[in-house]
Amino acid sequence: MELSTRKNLGESLCFPFPPNPTPAPKTATFSEFEIPVSFSFTFLSHYFSSALRLDPCYYGDQQLNYSYDSDSFFASLIDGSTQKSHLGQIHAQLLVLGLQDSGFLITKLVNASSNLGFVAYARRVFDEFTDPDVFLWNAIIRCYSRHIVFADALEMYARMQAMGVSPDGFTFPHVLKACSGLPELEMGRRVHGQVLRHGFESDAFVQNGLVALYAKCGRIERARAVFVCLGERTIVSWTSIISGYAQNGQPLEALRIFGLMRKLNVKPDWIVLVSVLKAYTDVEDLGQGTSVHGCLIKMGLEFEPDLLIALTAMYAKSGQVMAARSFFDKMETPNLILWNAMISGYAKNSYAEEAVELFREMISKSIRPDSIT
Repeated sequence: MELSTRKNLGESLCFPFPPNPTPAPKTATFSEFEIPVSFSFTFLSHYFSSALRLDPCYYGDQQLNYSYDSDSFFASLIDGSTQKSHLGQIHAQLLVLGLQDSGFLITKLVNASSNLGFVAYARRVFDEFTDPDVFLWNAIIRCYSRHIVFADALEMYARMQAMGVSPDGFTFPHVLKACSGLPELEMGRRVHGQVLRHGFESDAFVQNGLVALYAKCGRIERARAVFVCLGERTIVSWTSIISGYAQNGQPLEALRIFGLMRKLNVKPDWIVLVSVLKAYTDVEDLGQGTSVHGCLIKMGLEFEPDLLIALTAMYAKSGQVMAARSFFDKMETPNLILWNAMISGYAKNSYAEEAVELFREMISKSIRPDSIT
């Protein structure tokens, strides 16, 4: 459908075109509409960014000649982009139009690049900005943390502080996630101190990050102290404390807290159920573990990779090696943890030949054994 050259765009948008409208010549532009240009730009940016019928750079010549809300226009294009090439073209237009110093738009570009998985491009866009504010720093730190590039997230946080930019409540959760992921206890402690100095100790997202940090680093009692003081406990905080106890050799306490969580009608997700399965495996309670397995089937989560590992380990340790092998075989590319669980299950249940055969298969697939194997 082509736009006619009628003067009243509002009329053309609200009513159908006549059966045989006169096509607009290619030279017809926004200058022929007697309405605020910012409206036509904003409308068309939404339209074309959703329909993806026009290259965003189509607007370049028009943008040079009119006064319009450039931030809203380009923000709409960025939000509608689904490919790296789209973001690259928009970025180029910002440079051409002298808008490369718009912190709002550069932050938008970094976030969009992160959302689409273009981590290296997000960093390139960030590096071309000379004076990033806290919002842009948060965007790049979040990008690295979200994509599990934890060391780079902490490096950017250090650079942010060196440049005298104060973190806010949106900075700390991503930095704490990076500290947990490495794990990096000493750095986490320093970040905790900064949380206190900046007054964000009551922020729910920050508190959840602290619980996860101390639990992942084996400081389970410190994690418990933060957890007890939480004003609002989310599934993230419950998962962190339960997994912390399960991973630090206290399965009974993990199960006790899981029971409390259920009494409070907090719905578990598959991540917390992985830890619960591990705890039931450690206490050799196959009955309760099987009940959790039933819940997973009802939730349609049985085939999550981490759950397959937990189910394999549970059934193998309980002597149900055939059931364990069925879960092992469902994993397309078993990792070392899964190989170890299955080999150990065979060995502990007197299936020596099967254990050796599986070990040879693991070696043939270039999986390097460790001390547990």
